[in-house]
Order: sequence, then structure tokens, then C-alpha cells
Amino acid sequence: MSNKSTYLQFCEKEKEVPIFSQPWLLDAVCGEDGWDVLIVKRGDEIAATMPIQVRKKYGLNLPRMPLFVKYWGPYFPKTFRSPKHQQRLMKDLIRQFPKFDLFEQYFHPSIKSWLPFLWEKFDGTIRYTFKINLEEDLEKIFSRLHGGYRNNNIPKAKTIVHISTDRSLKYFYNVQQKTFERQKLEMPFSFEVLKKLDLALEKNNARKMFFALDDDNNIHAVVYLIWDENTAYYLLAGDDPDLRNSGAGILTTWHSIKYAKEVLGKKDFDFLGSMIEPITRVRRNFGATQVPYFEVKKYKSKWVKVLHGFFK
Repeated sequence: MSNKSTYLQFCEKEKEVPIFSQPWLLDAVCGEDGWDVLIVKRGDEIAATMPIQVRKKYGLNLPRMPLFVKYWGPYFPKTFRSPKHQQRLMKDLIRQFPKFDLFEQYFHPSIKSWLPFLWEKFDGTIRYTFKINLEEDLEKIFSRLHGGYRNNNIPKAKTIVHISTDRSLKYFYNVQQKTFERQKLEMPFSFEVLKKLDLALEKNNARKMFFALDDDNNIHAVVYLIWDENTAYYLLAGDDPDLRNSGAGILTTWHSIKYAKEVLGKKDFDFLGSMIEPITRVRRNFGATQVPYFEVKKYKSKWVKVLHGFFK
């Protein structure tokens, strides 16, 4: 049996595998031949897994992070999550690595150490995401929102818009385009690429789109929420630059947090990180806690390091 077939069976039984490492999502974002998985066993049990992108560009092997995937890295079932187990298992995973010119992954925040990678001359950087503990009372979560959000933005937005889920992906994409245009940034993905992801998520009941609509059906703001066994993730969001003063972006985000707790029953809400100062401020204004995770990479040569920025 191939590693991928073994992994498929493993994920069907192991419910806590993060959504970004699920085989059906990997097929959607990498293509069926665009990914592989490393597996370490202890006896008959799978003790560690790690997805790897299969990607060549400019004649180079570039196992990096595919679009829309925010975390990868090793995964350990509960039996093998002690620091001692993880350290040994990471070493075994590294021994299985295929040849590469540039390796780069963001590890899931549940991974608290990357020392075996450091010992093998990988580089590491601490990055940050922002998370809300959804196991607390909703009133307590709401009380941690910035006073301006609680007392001004959200009440104001409720008089202007309502939250709907009955608009199509095309409407969502149009608002995304406006968001990037406002920031004078190139749109990083096409509608067809997003549609492929969306079909996989919808088929596996792992996503919901929220639209803030006014009485004239103008879309003020959007949020694209995805989830796995324990966590809801704020994957994409945007707003119409001409309608931002309504406060709909704040309301739609708060609605997605409530949905993750009250409807989905998840333990955590993950904003999926940012190192950009204004964005981190907004995350804190929602009462989110700053949580570290690791960016781990390694270059085969100095010239590959110099050309890193060209390997999109």
C-alpha cells in the first residue's frame, strides 16, 4: 500500500488531523499528483505524518506551502505527543525527506518545538497567529472585544446590514477583488482556483460564507470560514472599499466567531495570523490571544536563497 493510501485510511480514523493536512484538501490545492506524505510507524501504529508538496519549477525541487494552506508540519496522534516522542519522530521524518532545493513550511501552532530541524541545519522563524478560546462563555468572549467594537461598530452595523449566507462564491470573489484593489495589490488567486478549493470544502461540510447585506442587497463585507475537528479558521475576508464605514466588517467577523462557537461547537477560533501591525491590532481588538508558530526552511545553496523571492 502506498503512503498516500495509508494516510487516507489514517485520516479517516484520526479525527484531529488539521484541515490543512486532510487528503481531500491536499488534492484540491496541490492536485492529486502534487503532494506526498511522510509516515513514521512504531510497530503497527502510525506515530507521525507530514505532508510534502511535490513541485518543480525552473528545474528545482521546491516543496513549499501551496496556496490557501496556512499550516503543515508534523502531526502526532495523542499516544505520541510527548516532547520525547516528538523529538525522535521528527528526526525520523527528516531522514525521509526527498531531495529538495528549497524546503519551506509553517508548522501548526500545536507544534511547540522544532529542535530536530535546527540540528539538521534548517532555519527557523517565530511567526504569530491570533486565537480565541471558544470554550469560554459567549458573554465573556464578547466582553473582551474593544469597547468601540462592542458599543459602536457592531450596534451601528446591525442598523445597516444583516448577515446572509445565500450569495454565491462569485459574489464573494468580487468583494475579494475590491479588497486587493483598495490595497493596490495583485489578486493572488483566480476565481477558478478558489472554486476548486470551495467545491472540496463544501463536499466535506467544512466551510461557510457570510455576507453583510444592506436593504438594497449591496454587499458590505464577507468572511470565508473553514473548520476541522477542534478549530474554526478565518481563511478569507474582505469588504467593499466604498462601504467600509458601516462597520459591517466588524459585525461579520463577530458573527463568524459566534457561529464557530454556537453552531459548530469548536474549541478555538484561529485568525490565521499576521505579522502586519494594523492587522495584529484588529485581532487584539477582538480579544484574541497572540500564539506563536514556526516557519521552518532550508536552502540547498546560497544562490537558491538569493532567488527565493522568485519562487512563487
